[in-house]
Amino acid sequence: MDVLDRLIELTCLHGALEQRCLLGGEWALAHPRASEGEAFYHVVLSGECTLRVHGHPDTLLVAGHVAMLPRGDAHLLTMLKGKPVDAEIGDMNTHFNGAVTVRTNISSGPPALDLLCGRFSYTPDALLISVLPDIVKMSFERSEARSLATLVAMMRKEANEPGPGGQSVVSSLSTALFTLLVRAHLALRPSTDDVFALLAHPRIGASVVEMLERPAENWTIAMLASRSAMSRATYMRAFGALTGDSPMSLLTCIRMQLGAKLLSRTGKSVAIIADDVGYRSESAFSKNFKAAYGVPPALFRQTRT
Repeated sequence: MDVLDRLIELTCLHGALEQRCLLGGEWALAHPRASEGEAFYHVVLSGECTLRVHGHPDTLLVAGHVAMLPRGDAHLLTMLKGKPVDAEIGDMNTHFNGAVTVRTNISSGPPALDLLCGRFSYTPDALLISVLPDIVKMSFERSEARSLATLVAMMRKEANEPGPGGQSVVSSLSTALFTLLVRAHLALRPSTDDVFALLAHPRIGASVVEMLERPAENWTIAMLASRSAMSRATYMRAFGALTGDSPMSLLTCIRMQLGAKLLSRTGKSVAIIADDVGYRSESAFSKNFKAAYGVPPALFRQTRT
């Protein structure tokens, strides 16, 4: 398992394709802010539209573009270029075609815009999500993203002509879409101040991999520094210069995400999970978990299972 695999595993990601929008004329689609731990994505199959997010310049999306809002920010999609639109416009008809809900404002003829809309759910405060920008935009015509084109073609086929198990197929493809999108994003925009910058560092990267692979180890700064073939002081300075944070903060973040995953997906007791992620007492784990997620482990489990 490589590092991106591990980060995605800790994220507990699940994708869902929710709508296919076939639109023409003047329209605007408003998307309220998503629930905590949800991201939006949009795939333009044909035509073009404008993505508006408060605090960001308008983003033009054309055929072949995928856009993701990792933190589920409220946004507007529209064809009303340059007009101050901030609410939904246009009458829409909807129907479920066996795999996805189709939303349209046209009665005949080809649409000006063919758009797939969905969302990703993940563990709140996931480390991987935290290092992504507010808007991730990618053209799957780029060489770094060619595999996205193949996957989107499969999604389009299932959304257009759903077969048996169509919903399961498009959900699985949506989950894969996230990985391919993040992979292409990282290939084009190497990080300079987050966990990927640490991983790319010729020495510090080794210690971060160790934390991801063995978070339950009783790590100390001296042990992590030795994995990076650096003195304790040099390691701390270099780590802080890249992220402005400490190795122990990163380790706690990794442990909390692993704990959240185990609480959501297993029936293990809180005490056993505490031990699994590197805490020698249930109370210490619970204190850190509540600080990270705002609720104690038992309540978190109730809301996630």
